[in-house]
Amino acid sequence: MAAGQPLTEDTDVANQDQHDGDQHTPQLPPAAPSMADQAGSATPAFAGAARRRFATRGAAAVGAILTVKSQPGMACEICTSPSGNASGNLSRPGSQQVVCQGLSPGYWKNHTSSWHSSCAPSVRFQKRFNCSSSSGFYNKTMLTMLTHQDCDADNVAMHIIAAYQNALKGYTSFLKPDRVQAIWNEYWRTGGAGRGYYTPIAGKKWYGPEIVQYLRGTMS
Repeated sequence: MAAGQPLTEDTDVANQDQHDGDQHTPQLPPAAPSMADQAGSATPAFAGAARRRFATRGAAAVGAILTVKSQPGMACEICTSPSGNASGNLSRPGSQQVVCQGLSPGYWKNHTSSWHSSCAPSVRFQKRFNCSSSSGFYNKTMLTMLTHQDCDADNVAMHIIAAYQNALKGYTSFLKPDRVQAIWNEYWRTGGAGRGYYTPIAGKKWYGPEIVQYLRGTMS
């Protein structure tokens, strides 16, 4: 596909079966609004260094998925070629400029004073993301989960927390807090660490490594 080519419009994906661990999980509170929430709904795209990283780490395989109908709130335009050469603009004519300046798990681990006020480092993981009380995720703080845990086989939770902070802070205009939560919660419902998946488009499943690859593509 040519660099910068727009994608088809989004479509909803059928709900997946509920994971056993969710049966006693409390209802998630609404995600705090990000700065980007108030800016309107622009057609999203990858941008800058994050786009180049995503391209060089597998756009040919994973990025191609985003060129067909995908869930709302996902990046819906690939603006670099698999070679990593930047092309295209950061915004389309008549639309707002896309923000793709997410920060890594390592940044959030070492800069706790920068966390969004609605989700402090001491917040327990289950307060924002589904998990069962018998799982290794339960009662661990957000900050703790930014260091590799045995329960987090592919470091999905680690990257989800970073992506959530990025969304709350408005560093990813196309990836909002509720979408980050939805990625994790579907991953958990469908099996969790080492087994679960997220469905970006009907009939396609992203398992842990693919979810992490996508989220890394939104981070600088």
